[in-house]
Amino acid sequence: MQIFINTYGTSVRIQDGLLSIKHEDKINKVPIGKIKTIFLTRSVHISTDVIYACLEQGIDLLITERNGKPVGRLWNNRFGSISTIRKQQIDFAKSPQITSWIIEQLVEKIENQIELLFCLLSLDEPHDTLIKDTVDQMRKITEKFALSKDDRPEEAAPRLRALEGQAARLYFACVNRHLPFRYQFDGRSRHPALDMVNAMLNYVYGILYGHIETALIKAGLDPFIGFFHRDEYNRPVLTYDVIEPFRPWADWTVFHLCFNEVLEDHHFEVDKGAYWLQGDAKRFLIQHFTDFFEEVIDYKKKRFSRFIHLEKAATDLASLIQTHKSNPDPDFSGQTGIQSSYKMT
Repeated sequence: MQIFINTYGTSVRIQDGLLSIKHEDKINKVPIGKIKTIFLTRSVHISTDVIYACLEQGIDLLITERNGKPVGRLWNNRFGSISTIRKQQIDFAKSPQITSWIIEQLVEKIENQIELLFCLLSLDEPHDTLIKDTVDQMRKITEKFALSKDDRPEEAAPRLRALEGQAARLYFACVNRHLPFRYQFDGRSRHPALDMVNAMLNYVYGILYGHIETALIKAGLDPFIGFFHRDEYNRPVLTYDVIEPFRPWADWTVFHLCFNEVLEDHHFEVDKGAYWLQGDAKRFLIQHFTDFFEEVIDYKKKRFSRFIHLEKAATDLASLIQTHKSNPDPDFSGQTGIQSSYKMT
């Protein structure tokens, strides 16, 4: 269970073995053993008993920014394995195998984006040709990835980033044409969001960052030792690497709300041109995100909830890191075995 507490003045404490969440005269109580993650924002009062319970039971306690992105976490002092795997993680970052792994991540991301675009065909919109042309262009980009598979990571990364950026612009432009007019936007804007859709995308990406980082820690990996994204001071760059294939899943939770025109202008605060989600908008989006990621799906020939697939990605990476010396030069096929994971309902 995911708990999001983002209302100003809310207090959180432990009472009779339950997590007691109080705001004004309203109290909600949740069995502590059912909770997996707690997300907190500013101006929430929390007792040290809650912190101790989270540390003892392995509950992830994340502190988030206004846009949903984690700025810190409280976690016990135990990784999911001994330090050997984190030492191997550094070796893996320098190995010839890393470029193929990066390419596989990006191909998987683009295939998931393509899958989302094909779902738009069921909307009966007059853009069938646009979707098919966009998909053709995106697949041509994935073919160019393979040309870099034998390059060193530092040589390949700038080209791969440029190609991934081209695919992303094609993808968002195509989706944008399908959205109701008032939700249409002029490309991605991050810090800050300049429209309603980007405010929602930034928020769900923030939630997803938290889940990916938790999965990496539980798998024994260091989120700050990455392979593809540029090293930045105090930035969990491995989280940014692993999140890429799953961004389209988060996208779908936003686009689906837009197709159904759930959120209105009053759900957003506009400050100097920047868009921020208000309380009700956050609740709608969080619930939609949670329902979608709790759905059990077939993905890469395995049947789990989307949340479990995130954890599998982290454990699979940990296994790859531990075994990479015995298989230093795998063939890159560009085939990910992805199966449909979206629904229009």
